[in-house]
Amino acid sequence: MTDIREIWKVCEEEGICVDLIECRACESFSLMIGERCYIAIDRRLPELLMKERAAHEVGHCVKGAFYNRDSPHDIISQHEYRADKWAIEKLIPREELVEQIKKNRDSLYLLAEYFGVSEQFIKKACVHYGLYHDAC
Repeated sequence: MTDIREIWKVCEEEGICVDLIECRACESFSLMIGERCYIAIDRRLPELLMKERAAHEVGHCVKGAFYNRDSPHDIISQHEYRADKWAIEKLIPREELVEQIKKNRDSLYLLAEYFGVSEQFIKKACVHYGLYHDAC
């Protein structure tokens, strides 16, 4: 299981600048200026959401998954998928997820509690790994 300190370590290793700010418009964002990646995260977020948002934004940086606001929807969703995929695989390794399910942590609530993420995020991870099929 990855905690937020490990995410900050990736930022340090990758040369990603992080700033905790008050952001009323959004919870977090990342951008590339020249060769450098910058991340801003709303410092008022609860710890588990901060961890999720930080991992997602780092995913944008390490995968080079940036888009222009005027991009078509399909391009935006591709970049968001790449960032989500990195975040999921970093915070919830598949093998550890399967192991916890086998140990009877078989509800979204129990898995989310174990991994220190939201139920929505654990559901996204289960869908990503093909362990849960969302009809929506």
